[in-house]
Amino acid sequence: MKTTTLMIFVFLFAIVQNTNANDFSEMSVSPPDTLNFESSDDGDKTEYELIILDSGFDSWFARNSRPMNFYDLSYLENWNRQLAQQWNTKLGTSRRWDCAPQTYLDYDPRIDYGKELNYKLFFYFRYMHEKCRLFDQTPGGWRR
Repeated sequence: MKTTTLMIFVFLFAIVQNTNANDFSEMSVSPPDTLNFESSDDGDKTEYELIILDSGFDSWFARNSRPMNFYDLSYLENWNRQLAQQWNTKLGTSRRWDCAPQTYLDYDPRIDYGKELNYKLFFYFRYMHEKCRLFDQTPGGWRR
């Protein structure tokens, strides 16, 4: 069985090392306007992978996540759908560069992304909410 891979890039930071102030005038780094998708039609199974490029997320996730079996898939999907909609309405609206969603999330509730992706996305939304107070409506138990 062959698989197709679809990658969802949620948050992208450019890390620049060993550059001086004059080099920044020549650089232009702009985030994508929508999710970057890569896919091919090699077989009958599609795999989805969530890649989060935020240096603080992994350590936060290790400290704050609950076991994946704590959540039902339908619970995660329902909240991810709602939080993705809120995320998309906030595109480019934050005054803090590290808090403004830069990418449109095309979260389609008709697609089965699997429990692992939904679980990680759910916790990424929670991480961003705790860091930036990004969402108006959140699951119970999230810090407000």
